[in-house]
Amino acid sequence: MRGLKGFIGVILSLALIAGIILYTQIKRLSGSNNQVKKQVQKQQKDVKTSAKRTLDFTVFEASLDEFSDSRYSEIGKLVIEADIISIQDSIDSDLLSYEELTLFYIRRIKEMDNDKLNTVLQLNPDAITIAKEMDSKKSNNDKLGILHGIPILLKDNIGTGDKLNNAAGAKVLENSSSDRDAFIVDELRKSGAIVLGKTNLSEWANFMSLSSSNGYSALGGQTHNPYGNYDVGGSSSGSGAGVASNFATIAIGTETAGSIISPSSQNSVVGIKPTIGLWSRDRIIPLAIDLDTAGPIARTVKDAAILLEELAGEDENDATTIDISRETDYMKFVDKDGLQGMNIGVVVNSEITSNYRDDDDIIMNRIKDELTNFGANVKDIKLDEKAFKIDGHIDMMSYEFKTGVEKYLNDIGENAPVKTIKEITGFNKRDEENNAYFGQYFIEKARDITITEEENNEILSTNRSNTSSAIDDALETNKIDVIISLNNYLSSVYAIAGYPAITVPAGYRENGEPVGLTISGTKFSEGTLIKAAYAYEQGTKCRKEPDIQ
Repeated sequence: MRGLKGFIGVILSLALIAGIILYTQIKRLSGSNNQVKKQVQKQQKDVKTSAKRTLDFTVFEASLDEFSDSRYSEIGKLVIEADIISIQDSIDSDLLSYEELTLFYIRRIKEMDNDKLNTVLQLNPDAITIAKEMDSKKSNNDKLGILHGIPILLKDNIGTGDKLNNAAGAKVLENSSSDRDAFIVDELRKSGAIVLGKTNLSEWANFMSLSSSNGYSALGGQTHNPYGNYDVGGSSSGSGAGVASNFATIAIGTETAGSIISPSSQNSVVGIKPTIGLWSRDRIIPLAIDLDTAGPIARTVKDAAILLEELAGEDENDATTIDISRETDYMKFVDKDGLQGMNIGVVVNSEITSNYRDDDDIIMNRIKDELTNFGANVKDIKLDEKAFKIDGHIDMMSYEFKTGVEKYLNDIGENAPVKTIKEITGFNKRDEENNAYFGQYFIEKARDITITEEENNEILSTNRSNTSSAIDDALETNKIDVIISLNNYLSSVYAIAGYPAITVPAGYRENGEPVGLTISGTKFSEGTLIKAAYAYEQGTKCRKEPDIQ
C-alpha cells in the first residue's frame, strides 16, 4: 500500500510539473481564446495596492507651466508617430529642440499615461537638464550621433547609475538602484540618448506567480493596452505599450522567452529579440541568465535596427559578447525590396497551430499572400518534434533565477536591501496582499530549488541543442532563409536556442486587437530578419496610431 501511495505521489508530482510547464508555455504563447479572455479579465480588474508608485512630476512643473497648449500641439504634429531620422531632421531645421521634445513626452505621459495606461513607472528627474545639455552640444556644432537627444524608456530591470531605481517592479526593491550604468545604458549615454524613465513590467519579468496578469507589478500596477481591452502582453509591457502610445521615441525591453516579442506584437510595434551575445546583459536583473537578453522596441523597423546597431558590442562583464562574429551595419539590410526571392517557411507543427485563436488561420493565410506578392517564396514547414520537448525547463529557470538574482543583489552592494531569494519571499509574505497580490509561486520554487549547477547546465545543453538544431535543420532541409509565425507562438523554441526574432505589425483582428508577424532564424541572422521585416512593413504599412481615450 505504501508503495502504491508513493507511486501515486510521483505521478501527481509529474502531473503538477507538466501542468506548470504547459501553463507557462500557453501563457507566453498568448494563444487559445479562453486563455486570452482570462488574461484580459485580470488586466481589466486593474489591481491597485498600497505598494503602487505615483509618478512624480514636481521637478517638471515649472517647465510644463511654460509649455503652452499651442506649442504642445505644434510639436505633436512633428513628433507623434515620427521616427528617429524625421525627428532629427525637424531639430536640424530648428522646428523644435531636444528640450521641447523631452518636455512633450513628459506632458503626454502626465495627461495620457499617469494612472491610466500605467506604462511608465518612474521618470528621470534630470531628463530636462540632460536635454538642455544635448541642445548645447548641438549649438556648439559637436559631432553628434543618430541617437543624440532622443528620449528613450528602459524596462525596470535595466540598471542605471543615476537617480532612477531598478526594482523589477517589486516592492522589496522599491528604493534600490544599480551601483552603476548597465553596459547598454553606458553606450546609450555615449551616443547622447536621453534616459527618460523606467517602464512597468510583469513583476520579476513574469517569474512571479501562476496566476499573475501580463503587465502587473506591485510598484507599477496594471499596464493596459492603448488599443483597447486586449492583452497587453508581457513581460516588457510598459516598453511595448509606451512606445505604441508615443510616450517616447524608442524603448528597451528584455526577453527570456517572448517578453519582447509578445508586448510588441500586442501593441502594434516592432520588437527585436537579439541572439544571445549580441547585446550585453550586464547590470540587468536576470530571470535566467542563459536565456536573457535586452532588445529594442520601436514603432518602425528602421528605428529598431538603429538601436540594435548602436548597442551591439563586446563587454568584458558579459562573456557571451566576447570573441564572437557579429554584424556591425544593420542599416544596409533596410531594403524595401528585401523580400524579393527570399525563401520563407511557415511553421505548421500542431504544437503551434493547436494554440491558434479563431482567426489565426485567416490572418496567417493573408500574410502568406502578402509575402508572396512582395516576391517571397513561401511554404509550410515542420520543425523536428524535439524542438517542443523542453524537459526540466522550469527547474532550470528556477535555478538560474535564484543564482542570477542573488548575484545581482550582491554585486550592487549596499544598494540592495536584501541579498537572497529567501529574504524576498519573507518580505512579500509579511504583506502578501500588497507585495505579492497574485502570490509568489515561482519565487518560492526558486527559493527551494535543489538542482546543482551541473544538472542545470545539462538541462540547458540538451534543450538548447534540441531547439537550435531543429531550427538549423529546418532552414537547411527546406532551403529557406527565415521562419515565420504569429506573435510569440514560437518563443519557447527560438528563445531556448538563443536565436533571434523580430516582430512587425501585421494588422489587426476583427475586434481591433493588434497582431504581429514574427520572423526568426539562426544565430546572428538579425540582418536577414530586419531585411524581411522592413520590406513587409513598407509593403503593408499596417501600423495605426492608437486612439487613447
